[in-house]
Amino acid sequence: MAVVYIVILIGVLVFVHEFGHYLAARIFHVKVEHFSIGFGPKLYSFKRWDTNWEVRALPLGGYVQMLGMEFEEVTDRTHPDYAHAYNNKPIWQKAVINLAGPLFNLLLPIPILFAVYLGTVTDDIMPRVGQVLDSSPAVGILEPGDMITSIDGKPVRYWTTVHDEIAARPNETLKVGILRDGQALEVQVTPEEATSRDVLDVNVRKIGRVGITPDLAPAVIGLTSTHGLAARHGLASFDEVTSVDGQPVRSYPDLESAIRHHSGDVMKIVALRPQKLDVAYGTVNILKRIEVEIPGEVSLEAMGIASANMFLSEVDDKSPAAKAGLQAGDRILEADGKSMSVFRSFVDRLATNWEEPHTLLVQRGDEVFTTTIQLEKVTIVGEFQEERPVIYAGFYQKSPYVVPERVKMSSGDRFAYAGRTAVNSTVTASGMLVVYLGQMVRGKVSTKSLGGPIMIGHMASKAGADGLDAFMRMLAVISINLGIINLVPIPLLDGGKLAILLVEAIKRGPISMRARQIIAYVGLAMVAMLLLLAFKNDIERLWNLFFS
Repeated sequence: MAVVYIVILIGVLVFVHEFGHYLAARIFHVKVEHFSIGFGPKLYSFKRWDTNWEVRALPLGGYVQMLGMEFEEVTDRTHPDYAHAYNNKPIWQKAVINLAGPLFNLLLPIPILFAVYLGTVTDDIMPRVGQVLDSSPAVGILEPGDMITSIDGKPVRYWTTVHDEIAARPNETLKVGILRDGQALEVQVTPEEATSRDVLDVNVRKIGRVGITPDLAPAVIGLTSTHGLAARHGLASFDEVTSVDGQPVRSYPDLESAIRHHSGDVMKIVALRPQKLDVAYGTVNILKRIEVEIPGEVSLEAMGIASANMFLSEVDDKSPAAKAGLQAGDRILEADGKSMSVFRSFVDRLATNWEEPHTLLVQRGDEVFTTTIQLEKVTIVGEFQEERPVIYAGFYQKSPYVVPERVKMSSGDRFAYAGRTAVNSTVTASGMLVVYLGQMVRGKVSTKSLGGPIMIGHMASKAGADGLDAFMRMLAVISINLGIINLVPIPLLDGGKLAILLVEAIKRGPISMRARQIIAYVGLAMVAMLLLLAFKNDIERLWNLFFS
């Protein structure tokens, strides 16, 4: 099946690319002699519309051969097809013909992703506030549990709408309609300007942010005192409370409500405690059921309990966090003098200015101390043995957030979402790749991230095994890569041909045949070196994957 996925992926991408050239040529009445998918021995062919359509044995590319291209120009005006020769067309028409192939590759992801999103995205998160991030514009204005009903008079039905409206309007005061405890209110909040970075730290942009998230903190606790009621009665940090007095608890707000409404002589708490169990074949993680009884009517604070949201569940050895002296179980109280109660706020604060050191106030047991952490940019090896840079701290909070309630999207909303997201995703991915290639040329990104046919085959095979959705997304990603790379001004590629046409337009005449031959040889050498580098990287990845 792996070979089938590879042939389908490469076949579709090559056909779309070459069909772009073909269609543009036909629009400008250029005669297309051959349309070939693949190289090498001919497997199948037929002739239609004066074009020989061919499928060849090696599915590693393709070509469209037009009358009058390269070194077979038609210069005899008595030639019956003189007017239909590529070399006799205006420069702008030649440019469009060369641009059409990459353009088709860049446009292909839009219908692909539209179909993917339309088929897979059937609901959205309800626009209910789950958490308010620390030191954010929403503090004191919006509260957990608020249902957002409108923004500047525009009705809101989904969380995606809330996110998009806020992100698009930094520093603009928004009128937000909400439902709070059944009462309709209108509040005003001004999104602060924030920096959004992608995982590669190459696509940096300014967005609006008010500091709200739809998800709820889980009912996972952390102990604020080793001598408190909770510790004395057998509870521990990272215990997940499942019920209080027999009433189910799903999130930390549920736990707070259950404790607040408790009445009686004894509070019965049931929790699950993560533990590692050594077995014959290794170590497994289990959840052990814990039952405790705490006397009286007491608050979480009085019991020495807080949300585990700011407790570090794991710290990597020799990481920036370890160098700062942090350990698993530590509670982060402040970052740069700002109180922290939501882990996402903490991570955002550090990552936004990762180049600068950050001062942390940390609690460990009953001790409180100050330390400084300096994040690092490191190179990691991805799933396909590709190398990529990431911002690294080395600490983790692994308690899963509670999934918010979802609501079905109408057909019209699904179509609008699929179309909008397909276009935005394609534009964003294209921009990221352009920046990434630019950083690679400047030496800021390793050339080891380049991949060739072996890597593409590996990716296609895995994506195909993961299902049609994953394969279609992979097809879209590779199509963007093919489109952008073909626009690089290297001779033999479409970008190189466009560069030559630009020179001819400036000098108001064609460059000599000798110059074109030299350019072609240089381009061939450059493409060959790139292919050799890609093959070298592919082979090293396979070696590391199977033998390291």
